[in-house]
Amino acid sequence: MLHGIDLTLNDNEFVSIVGASGCGKSTLLSMRPVSDDFDSGDVLVDGQPIPGPGLDRGVVFQSYTLLPWLTARGNIEFALKAAGTPASQCREIAQQHLELVKLGDAADRWPSELSGGMKQRVAIARALSYRPKILLMDEPFGALDAMTRHQMQQLLIGGKASP
Repeated sequence: MLHGIDLTLNDNEFVSIVGASGCGKSTLLSMRPVSDDFDSGDVLVDGQPIPGPGLDRGVVFQSYTLLPWLTARGNIEFALKAAGTPASQCREIAQQHLELVKLGDAADRWPSELSGGMKQRVAIARALSYRPKILLMDEPFGALDAMTRHQMQQLLIGGKASP
């Protein structure tokens, strides 16, 4: 249970919440007023209350949360369509984001055909594809090898992800 959390984040700020296992980091990331566990307080973005999930916030969980009946590209296209991207643009944007996370060749593979690290990179590409204002990530690099982890960290902080 969390108490007395008061956190203000500024535009273009990169913040990490660090703590022991079980201390409430994931709870803090998933907190929203419509949750049964949310007793009091406010969660605001740009001074406006957040009533629940929204397309202005991208989330990458520890577990990949890919839809198993869609390919890697299909998972990203699904998010883009939900965000209101014209269908004619979804395939190209999805492919660009798969390339960004070094999975361009895996676009037509099903989640069951991907390694854990590959699934996580698809989840990252999906979250980035519709350009959310805020990106919340819960241990997004846990399933990645050291080299891929470094590439994804560079990508997220605005550096070029090297080959």
